[in-house]
Amino acid sequence: MEAQKRELEGAGLLPEEGIDQVPKSRKIIVATVRRFLRKKAYTHLKKLLDKLHPADFAHVLKALSREEREELLRVASPQQIANVLTKLDSLTFTEIVDKISPEKLAEYIKYIPPDDAIMLVDALPDEKKEKLIPLLERYTEIWKLLQYGEETAGRIMSTDFLALHEDLTVEQAIEEVRKAKDKEVFYLYVVDSRNHLVGVISLRELILSDPHKKLKEVMNPNVIYVTVDTDQEEVARIVDKYDLLAVPVVDAEKKLVGIVTADDVIDIIVEEATEDIYKMVGTTDEELWEKSLFKIAMYRLPWLSFSLIGELISGYVIHFYNNTIKEFVSVSFFIPLVMALAGNVGNQSQTIVVRSLATGRIDIEKPWKVVVRQIGVGFIMGIIAGAVAAVAVYVLQWDHRLSLVIGLSILVSMVITASVGTLTPLFFKKFNIDPALPSGPFITTFSDILANFIYLSLATLLLLNFGNG
Repeated sequence: MEAQKRELEGAGLLPEEGIDQVPKSRKIIVATVRRFLRKKAYTHLKKLLDKLHPADFAHVLKALSREEREELLRVASPQQIANVLTKLDSLTFTEIVDKISPEKLAEYIKYIPPDDAIMLVDALPDEKKEKLIPLLERYTEIWKLLQYGEETAGRIMSTDFLALHEDLTVEQAIEEVRKAKDKEVFYLYVVDSRNHLVGVISLRELILSDPHKKLKEVMNPNVIYVTVDTDQEEVARIVDKYDLLAVPVVDAEKKLVGIVTADDVIDIIVEEATEDIYKMVGTTDEELWEKSLFKIAMYRLPWLSFSLIGELISGYVIHFYNNTIKEFVSVSFFIPLVMALAGNVGNQSQTIVVRSLATGRIDIEKPWKVVVRQIGVGFIMGIIAGAVAAVAVYVLQWDHRLSLVIGLSILVSMVITASVGTLTPLFFKKFNIDPALPSGPFITTFSDILANFIYLSLATLLLLNFGNG
């Protein structure tokens, strides 16, 4: 007993029957969990898990080995597992959920709020999702949300909100707020007798209002809202634009059906950014679930094939100018330089535009301002990089014509690839195609072809033809 007491005190815990406090250091929490697992001290372990925040529990699971993780999950209650599943990073979530049957997942899901449950379901691979969804029909609120389209406001909204009738007095409304201890009250939404959203009032405004006035007299009738079929990215933009803690969701008849809260918006932003990153490098998050290395390769091959064909064309361009390279061998030394600078500028421009489109900072109907801006940036960088490269080449080769070719090639190719990197995402967005999908591989390949063509064309003109003249 004394040894166990010293052990618990060494970990920063109190040893009375169970755990009286949780150490502040996550490192100590992980060490304590491991020690309890080694000693099979499951009673202590259960009491520690009862006091852990789900985010700290998620950190513990990430730090443990696969065997330790499985043993810990056998000790944890279904409610603890349900809460921690919504806090896991993608890789740990993938590894853990892969071992849980759809039946078990259905059992866990009932312990978490419907909107969190939907996000958990949508994060699953298609095969497991198809098996799980029919099992959720018995959970009314979750089943109702599942009927809305994926990545829409209806799919991610919370139905746990407070709405009050417009004829209630302020005093009555405050009393209703006191009673609604289990509701998410960020704002008070005001509805008419048919549940139409007619106004909103903040808690602060409610408390400061005349207690005898009716809500329809003190509410703000200009409500910012979204519909059930609004895309989740648009929801995130609206919440960010108007600095809202929550945004109401209405159906086609403008009846209030739910709210999307700021914490859900954070999840959306992370999810959409991650999705864009995967697309920009020519893959998908589906490969996290895939065990077959061959199938993972198949996820990546389509865009790699595009790059393969593009680089073959780039090679043909070099071959086409074979005579120039034979006559001036030093021209070939600087092909990688021109290609790399042009490719980097193109990728920078397309990344800026893709993220600006995702966050709503670009008006797709009036894109010319951003186009001119990116071309201007490309021009300035082209002049600077071209001048530096031209001077360096002249010092190395003592050839003023070659240094001029290098400088001009870098300037022209950087301006053009900046233009293409800006226009490509805008073009795809105009036709309702995700701008992140084709941008990365397309820009890289196109930049290589274009840079080689410009460089070798100028070399042929200024070195071979002009030189021979």
